[in-house]
Amino acid sequence: MKDQPQKILICEDHQIVIDGLCSILLNFSNFQVVDTVNGFQQLYPSIEKHSPDILLLDLNLPHKNGMEILQELRQRNNTIKVLILTMYNKRTIVNKAISNGANGFLLKNCSSEDLYDALKHVSSESGFYYGEGVIKTKKDQDQKDGDGFYKQIQLTPREKEIIKYLCDGDKVPNIASAMHISPLTVETHKKNIYRKLGVDSSIKLVTFVHENQLL
Repeated sequence: MKDQPQKILICEDHQIVIDGLCSILLNFSNFQVVDTVNGFQQLYPSIEKHSPDILLLDLNLPHKNGMEILQELRQRNNTIKVLILTMYNKRTIVNKAISNGANGFLLKNCSSEDLYDALKHVSSESGFYYGEGVIKTKKDQDQKDGDGFYKQIQLTPREKEIIKYLCDGDKVPNIASAMHISPLTVETHKKNIYRKLGVDSSIKLVTFVHENQLL
């Protein structure tokens, strides 16, 4: 009798990423997508309904980020295997994922072969799975940390200052007044910040800053 495929649940807020993952996973006969959700509100009912074996979990999610969801799952003693799937390749984030109970860490630009290897690993082995290109060594971390990370995403000193205000919850008119610039200038900087960091809301900005320890 053939083994039942491992049941996969995807938690990701971008439909195009979900569609791509589902398309890839159709080629893996020993894995089956049982549901896809966009955030924590749909996640727990789906887990209860489908009893998935593996959760593919994005970190940058609305309302509650993936790291918080991972902590909650482990506090509930949920034994589901969790594969982090993210664009953020930073040692501190990988370490936090490990300490919070993740089973593996993949980057969103990983190959389909890497995804398959990760799923196979977490379904049958106990060690943590590092995906292709995921930072492991202190040397790699030093190259990514601090000003090097700011340089990588090319934030200006003024943009860094505005990020601090935005993360404190300040509105555009208040920021403009505090920095002695026009609200239109603040809005322009804000749009550039969102573009550079790949976010589209204040919640995602705060999540990105928190996950990458930018402040």
